Amino acid sequence: MPKPRVTALITVYNEIRWIRYAVDSLLDQSIDEMEVLIIDDGSDDGTGEAVDAIIDSRVRVIHADRMGRAAALSMAVHEANGKYIANLDADDEAYPDRLAAQVEFLDSHPDHAWVGGGEDREDTQRDEHYVRLYPENDAAIRRMAVKCIPYCHSAITFRRDVLEEGLNYDPKQPFLIDFEFFLRVATKHKVANLQIPVVKRRAHSKSFFQRSFTVSAQNKELSRLCRVARRQFGLPIWMECYPLARSIYPMLPNRLKHGLRKTLGLGETAVSEPTN
Repeated sequence: MPKPRVTALITVYNEIRWIRYAVDSLLDQSIDEMEVLIIDDGSDDGTGEAVDAIIDSRVRVIHADRMGRAAALSMAVHEANGKYIANLDADDEAYPDRLAAQVEFLDSHPDHAWVGGGEDREDTQRDEHYVRLYPENDAAIRRMAVKCIPYCHSAITFRRDVLEEGLNYDPKQPFLIDFEFFLRVATKHKVANLQIPVVKRRAHSKSFFQRSFTVSAQNKELSRLCRVARRQFGLPIWMECYPLARSIYPMLPNRLKHGLRKTLGLGETAVSEPTN
């Protein structure tokens, strides 16, 4: 069979509640010539059986012993057959035109290696529902990388060719796996974000990121990587104040966090919930 234009990858560990929604959202994409690659990272809650029950020639499942998210992502990139690789977290959903829009962008922008998009974010930890858009162009994304993560990992698509340059997720990175990978890609290539929501994102206390690491550990590593971004992208030294402020952010009330995110350049529009 001909190689697919794009490989949509899902790495999953014990997401029996959400995994079928994620896979179905990829199978419903408007683009042809795509495959869905699922790395089952040693699930023991029925997730493995659930993905095995999906009958579709575009789906490829690899069952592995428990290796951790970073190693699973690295394996997925090596196993992908597509010209482009799109990540989707196992508890999220892709909107129908997501892959078509991102493939079109990368086809028409050969100097870009990575493109993200907006997210329709349901955050049960903060009791918030909003559409978040990230900076659009390469320069703005680099500047935001000193302040916070400038994309949604569940919404990114990148060229598989970066693997030939030695660029891949670091299997030894404990967390913020994607941001560490992004910084290495963006050091060599242009990056962008589409100004439309392309995924439905679920932020909840049982997500991999939240259940695996403490807030203090997350912010300590994020601060370190933001400082790496400042140096790698040659940004002014005064911008070191942003990573230093990461230790304060978790202590702020949610209403202040929303305002702060806006000043950082994250476009957030609240979604009105239906009333009974």
